[in-house]
Amino acid sequence: MSNKDFGQVEKLSLTVLVENKADLIVESTDHIKYFTEKPLLAEHGFSVLIRINDSENRILWDAGISTIALIENMRLMELDKAPISTIALSHGHDDHYGGMTDLITGLNLKPESKEWPPGVTEEEILDWQKDFRIALVAHPAAFRERWWQKDDGNLVGPFTPPPIEKWQAAGVDLILSEEPYQLAPECWTTGYIPRKSFETSGRSGGRRFRSGSDILPDDLDDDQALVFNVKDKGLVVLSGCAHSGIVNTVEHAKKISGIDRVHAVIGGYHLARADEEEIDQTIEYFLKEKPDLVVPGHCTGFKAIKRFAEAMPDQFIEGVVGATYLF
Repeated sequence: MSNKDFGQVEKLSLTVLVENKADLIVESTDHIKYFTEKPLLAEHGFSVLIRINDSENRILWDAGISTIALIENMRLMELDKAPISTIALSHGHDDHYGGMTDLITGLNLKPESKEWPPGVTEEEILDWQKDFRIALVAHPAAFRERWWQKDDGNLVGPFTPPPIEKWQAAGVDLILSEEPYQLAPECWTTGYIPRKSFETSGRSGGRRFRSGSDILPDDLDDDQALVFNVKDKGLVVLSGCAHSGIVNTVEHAKKISGIDRVHAVIGGYHLARADEEEIDQTIEYFLKEKPDLVVPGHCTGFKAIKRFAEAMPDQFIEGVVGATYLF
């Protein structure tokens, strides 16, 4: 894929709707605006509302873990009426899809009945219905039934997958893609992220999924990120959990875009359970890449977040709910 094919964003805003931390006294800057007018809800989850080039339509990235935080925070921030054109799911864990059902239902996508002339065709009806539906893009593995295998061999589960039947009934058109998928002319999913680096902490050996009667190792193939090429700045990489490794994620974003300059990396880095060596190597990579903005949030963990703050004080920003990053 060439730079031209990948597209370029003139303006981009990323508004964090769900994060692990809230902060009412953080101060806004020219490029990061914080919502501090009312207390927002924080939870172990992640969700971001994306606006490209001042478009009226938004892209929703993930939906948090509860049925409360996403909807309530959107209401408090007066974003509950913002038109959402597309939804993208980073992976099939409940801290990223828990609020999705209520959000989709609240969009009220079902069309009201209308009068049709005699001889109306199925194609005409389906074409009309498309205007009332919304695309949801995910990797096929996001809908696996997950399990956990303990050290003694016993299994814990099942952990039910996202309720796609409910979403489809409420007006979702499911788009499954293992490859990078273009959500908008200037926004792509990474699709499957190859695991080439030293990173292992996001993919614990006990994870399993069921296929028929077989319980198989689960390497979280569904983990993906979003990538934008911002004019005169470079790549903005928006992760979900980065189970495949945040270094692998950034490297894959560079590969599919054909762009080497990394401007910002925002979202979960999944280093909460990483050892010191993996954290050291991750920070070394970031110091080499020299992004202008580093926002390790959600599942990154305090130890790694502290290390990023110390190693990259001029680039580091703490991830909190209600932050809007302007590019």
